[in-house]
Amino acid sequence: MTEHSADDMARWFLLVSVVIMGAGCSTKCELNAGLSARAGSGATDCGHAALGGDASSVDACVVTSFKNGVAFVAQYDRQGTDSKVVFGIAGDAHGAVTFLLWDGDPSGGSGVDPVISGDLCLGPSVNSTQAEIHP
Repeated sequence: MTEHSADDMARWFLLVSVVIMGAGCSTKCELNAGLSARAGSGATDCGHAALGGDASSVDACVVTSFKNGVAFVAQYDRQGTDSKVVFGIAGDAHGAVTFLLWDGDPSGGSGVDPVISGDLCLGPSVNSTQAEIHP
């Protein structure tokens, strides 16, 4: 897992993301469930970093869990253009990492159902030259 600024990660995520759900979530669209399913049972919950809050404990848990081969999940609130956005990360015990992005209204404010998009990263690594991560 290489660290990036929030803007770099957002641009990267938009360029390489794969839409997991077609027309949105007409029923429950829960990021927790998607993350847990990808991390596997017994995953460490590294927490949820609120927008503008200190994410260092969540970051530290993600990095430590990844380095130790422990499954984990974490969430980070992000500022959307016109809706609530949450970035999620799930790592499984085999080293695969999934990035999911929940967008409460991807239509630009017309009130459509939320969607989750994501990307799977096989063979990730941690860049230890920086002190923190910024999904």
